[in-house]
Amino acid sequence: MEDPEAVARGICLRALTGTPKTRKQLADLLAKKDVPDEAAAAVLDRFTEVGLIDDAAFAAAWVSTRQSGRGLARRALSAELRAKGVDGEVAAAAVAEVDPQDEWDSARRLVERKLPSMRRLDRVTAERRLIGMLARKGYGGGLAGYVVREALDGRDEPDDDSAYRAGADSCGGSPDRSDVGEGFVELDPPGTAPVAWSRERSEARAAARASREAAAAVGLDPSGIEGSVEVGEGRARPIGRRRPPTEGMPADDLS
Repeated sequence: MEDPEAVARGICLRALTGTPKTRKQLADLLAKKDVPDEAAAAVLDRFTEVGLIDDAAFAAAWVSTRQSGRGLARRALSAELRAKGVDGEVAAAAVAEVDPQDEWDSARRLVERKLPSMRRLDRVTAERRLIGMLARKGYGGGLAGYVVREALDGRDEPDDDSAYRAGADSCGGSPDRSDVGEGFVELDPPGTAPVAWSRERSEARAAARASREAAAAVGLDPSGIEGSVEVGEGRARPIGRRRPPTEGMPADDLS
C-alpha cells in the first residue's frame, strides 16, 4: 500500500456516499481492508474535524427515523446505537430527545395495527403476543401491559372479567381492574418507565399537530389557530404490580 492514508480516504468517502456512518463503523471497515492503524486514525480524525464524521448527528437522525418509522422505544434505540459504536453519553443524549408522549403514541399505534389479526385469539393469548411484540420493540413491561390491556378492553365485552384476570395474571399484570392509585411499584428499571399518558391526551395532541400543519400549509401563523396549542399534561399513574401490605405497617404508608 503505497499511500495508506489516500487509500483510507477513498474507502471512507465511498462508504459515506450512501448513508452516514459512525466513526466505529468506518474504523471497522478500514481494519477489514488492512489499512494500517496509524493511517486509519489520521484519516478518521481529519474526517471528524471537517464534519464528515459526526456521531452526535448520526445518533439524532437514527433516533428520529427509527422511532417514527419503526416505533422503537428508547431502550431499543439505545441498544442499536451502542451496536453501531456510538458513545454511551452521545447515545443517551439522542435518546433523551424522544418525547414520552411519542413513545406511548407509537406503542398504541403498533398495538392497533396488530389487533385485527388477533380477533380469533382468546384474551390470554392475544395479550401475551401483543406484550411480546412491544417487548421486542424495546418497551418495558409496565408500559406494554397498560397499552395492551387498554386496547383489549376496548375490543372485548365489558363483562369479560374472568378472561381479563387470567390474561393479567399470565403476563404479570394487575389481577383486577382497580389498578389506579397508590400502592404500585414499577416493573421497569428506575427511570425507564414514564407515567401513563392518556389516550385522550394522545388524541388532543394529534389534533393540535394537524391544526399546526394545516395552518402552516396555507401560510398562517400556527400559534394563532384555536386548538393548535398542546393540551394538558397527561394522566400520571404509576405502573406495575400492587405491592402486598407489609406486616405491621398501614397499607396507606406503602406508596
